[in-house]
Amino acid sequence: MSLRSILLHAAPDSGFADRLAFAITLARQSGAALKAVYTLHPAGVPQVGRALSIYINELMHEAREKEAGIRATFESATAAAGITASWETAPGDVTKELRNLVSFVDLTIVSETTDGTVDDQLAATLPEHLALACNGPVVVVPTGKKVPDRISRVLIAWKPSREAGHAVRFSIPLLALADEVEVLTVAEDMPKASESGDKLAAFLATHGVKAKHIHIDAGSASRTITEEAAAFRADLIVLGAYSRSRIAEMVLGGVTASMLAKPPAALFFAH
Repeated sequence: MSLRSILLHAAPDSGFADRLAFAITLARQSGAALKAVYTLHPAGVPQVGRALSIYINELMHEAREKEAGIRATFESATAAAGITASWETAPGDVTKELRNLVSFVDLTIVSETTDGTVDDQLAATLPEHLALACNGPVVVVPTGKKVPDRISRVLIAWKPSREAGHAVRFSIPLLALADEVEVLTVAEDMPKASESGDKLAAFLATHGVKAKHIHIDAGSASRTITEEAAAFRADLIVLGAYSRSRIAEMVLGGVTASMLAKPPAALFFAH
């Protein structure tokens, strides 16, 4: 099993430079080909009503005007890195277009984008919508954080859930490339969390991944993951996305919502 294809969300938001750099890091480290998809229809804007149609047409016109500059940046950076790269322009909504392509690539890269420009606001809901809607893994790159030259340290935020299991299985090609892998379990209402973490480390060893297991009895999962990511100097955090409903996370809080609000490092999500 290896990482052979990476899909990149190309757009003129403030996170593009960081996620492009992260995508290049991954492609160079793994030997994967990188494909950028640039969409014209704005994310999250329904195609109903005359007023909205006028607004959408204006945004699509702006997107066409900005494409040349974004594409030139992409082609220059990928050529300098010496990786195989391609560009596609799609007319549809970005979530739909990426969702349709995710089945045919190994990994999709988007950004956590802070509210700023109109482009930032249009891209802000993409990570959670895509992580829920698609059948493949999504990496969410933080905006404004230093992009590593190599994915050296990977932290697995583990709980014995279907979503976390999917994330780990999808991430095995990346785990095999890392220098250090750490499995983190947090007690937080899971009496057998530590035992499960030991079993995961043993499972990863069968794939040639040497992972150490750290178990923490106290504290909230979100805070503990953030603190351990800093202590471990993680380049990437692997975790399941929304093991309970989004409504429950909005009302009660949850690890996915907390991590997306302020990622301590790039997040490797699967639902």
